Amino acid sequence: MSNKQPFRWGVIGTGGIANAFKNDLAFLAGHEISAVLSRSMHTAESFSSNIANCKPFDDPESFMRSEEIDAVYIATPNTLHFEQTIMALQNGKHVICEKPFAMNSSEVKSMVDASKSNNVALLEGMWTRYLPHIDTIRGLLNENLIGDVQSVFACHGQDLTHSNNPRLWTKELGGGALLDLGIYVVSLAHMVLGRPKNIKASAVFTEEGVDAKTSMIFTYESGAIADLSCSMYDTQPNRAVISGSKGYIEIAPTFYAPTTITLNTSDGRSVSYPNDYKGHGLREQAYELANCVKNNEIESQKLKHSESIAVMGSMDEIREQIGLTFNQ
Repeated sequence: MSNKQPFRWGVIGTGGIANAFKNDLAFLAGHEISAVLSRSMHTAESFSSNIANCKPFDDPESFMRSEEIDAVYIATPNTLHFEQTIMALQNGKHVICEKPFAMNSSEVKSMVDASKSNNVALLEGMWTRYLPHIDTIRGLLNENLIGDVQSVFACHGQDLTHSNNPRLWTKELGGGALLDLGIYVVSLAHMVLGRPKNIKASAVFTEEGVDAKTSMIFTYESGAIADLSCSMYDTQPNRAVISGSKGYIEIAPTFYAPTTITLNTSDGRSVSYPNDYKGHGLREQAYELANCVKNNEIESQKLKHSESIAVMGSMDEIREQIGLTFNQ
């Protein structure tokens, strides 16, 4: 790929998040979608119909062998992430795979191993981690402006009861609130406080056998606590607060998307960092992957492979405690 040639994306999946990614790339110079893979050629053709020079595929092997793809964006149901990521990496494609990265930590470790052995970049598509307000939060924490972090509160609840999307509700596609929504709050807690010492979790289940809502308490060696929740049955504030010995940072709803944050310190100072972001928020991860490729790095410093493994390890522990099982 020359410096003047666009960074060419192959997209797997044609649902809502794939379309949001497509729309967001319009805000990012030097990137284009050159291919799309779907189970149905009709769906692939529909997705690519208004994208110049985008080739539709319904055959995974032909898609992966295409020399017109620099990187793959995987936006399919959860249970397909592992297989599709491994296949892309083995074909020499750089990969962003949507959250949850995989179904368990064992799969994530294998994905990371494939990234290393094939010397291609692999990023977890936890898009929040790459957003501007998260960079600001990292800076405030590094400057110790709220002192030692004592607690993290984060909730992610959406009333999805009227949605018949099978990926949310069926075991076969890795459904449930934890994998679809809870991953955001777990990832935030890991970013701020690292791997917890202990986890306590409880859940309410649907008739289909996936969690409808889950609450989690993480405790840490430092004495800090993370109070986390997710739900597909009710709309929650979707805000987050990071509290320390000298103040707190409030992340306005929705905390995982482009948003405003406010620093409040114990001496009465309040500073707001407004949101002037344009777009959904998915292009930052595309930009980050392209930078990794340019710098011959296989992981992002904003979300290292080791942290993706640790986050999924916590998800495994939560699943074990609440009794959420899949076929993986």
